[in-house]
Amino acid sequence: MTTTSMLTNLRPVGGPGLQDGRPRTVYRANTEESVAPSAYPALAGVVDLRRDDEIERVPHPLGSADGYRGVPLFDPSKTEANAAAVQLEEQYVDWLTRHRSGIAAALRAIAETEGDVLVCCSAGKDRTGVISALLARHWGASMALVGDDYAASADGLAERFARERAVSTDLDATAVAQRCVPEIMTTVIAHVEARWGSVEGYLRWIGLTDAEIGAL
Repeated sequence: MTTTSMLTNLRPVGGPGLQDGRPRTVYRANTEESVAPSAYPALAGVVDLRRDDEIERVPHPLGSADGYRGVPLFDPSKTEANAAAVQLEEQYVDWLTRHRSGIAAALRAIAETEGDVLVCCSAGKDRTGVISALLARHWGASMALVGDDYAASADGLAERFARERAVSTDLDATAVAQRCVPEIMTTVIAHVEARWGSVEGYLRWIGLTDAEIGAL
């Protein structure tokens, strides 16, 4: 997909071809305030996974659209793990239980959208990455494809990551946060399947109904 110079991490979840024949296309992206609404594909909905304070600082370019929904993935009542203390795969695995209500809400919002939908967070890598990996695997993507879709953000975010490193006061923590290799997300999905049997088993555990799972 062609992107603007700012909207560099926009693509269909799972990459080209995975969603062919499905009733909707789910896109994933970073969020940048200085992007024209015309830079996006035609969308029936936007599921913004950022916290309210993030949205206030950087309003989404499609924030006034009828289909826009703020659905924070992070539960504000839960203490967040220190990004500098653990690797990303450990953080993401922790989110599966700690922030299960936000994950369920995001997936429900996608299931309820009648048409193409965008899932986004700040960089479009971490929160968006977890939701995208669950969807892609649920749709039948191989582990390799799940990992490759996650790792594709390394190219999409290269300039953003360089800017972050240039102003970082803790390069070690920044390096942890910017890791973007296939093994991170394949480890997470392997954990899902070891604990819950399948992505569908996890979706049921977090409370999605048969109808909601079918609508995904």
